[in-house]
Amino acid sequence: MVNASEVSQDELARYYEALGPIRDLVLDDSLTEVMVNGYENIYVERSGKILLTDRKFDDENHLLRVIDFIVSAVGRRIDFRTPMVDARLLDGSRVNAVISPIALDGPMLTIRKFSRDPFQAEDLVNFGTVTTEAVGFLKACVMARANIMISGGTGTGKTTLLNVASSFIPPDERIVTIEDAAELQLHQEHVCRMESRPPDL
Repeated sequence: MVNASEVSQDELARYYEALGPIRDLVLDDSLTEVMVNGYENIYVERSGKILLTDRKFDDENHLLRVIDFIVSAVGRRIDFRTPMVDARLLDGSRVNAVISPIALDGPMLTIRKFSRDPFQAEDLVNFGTVTTEAVGFLKACVMARANIMISGGTGTGKTTLLNVASSFIPPDERIVTIEDAAELQLHQEHVCRMESRPPDL
């Protein structure tokens, strides 16, 4: 299992090239999500709007090869017995793939882009997402080692808020994370990162 910091620029270029028609979309920082609904329909999200692109895979097998390439690069598998998988790209972008028999109209692939420059607490205040008082309360909860639960729908900012909350953890603390697909951006030195695995892997 590898990530972008462990491979050469040439290997990284070959990795992205293997993504076929979604390569440029994955590398486009103006996009927040890439959605593939069958080999002929590729959508993107830009500035909160979902747009159909003119990109297509050659056929269903081409899309299946790309999905298999993505999930196997991080030690996962997708097949008839495990037709849905959460994974990540080498840059940390979150991936969900679904194939037959549960994907009825062809394989589906969703890539939630990894932000290279994560938002800070002051960004959320400036956006009007939270108040200064709410940030102060969140920081106090972290410093007091209180239990904190963050919940919400897809794309509502759960990971963003958790990244902000984690920035308040003192640098001398040991942090252990367990994620379905690693996407947290922690900047402390003593971090132990783990990914969960389905029972049969």
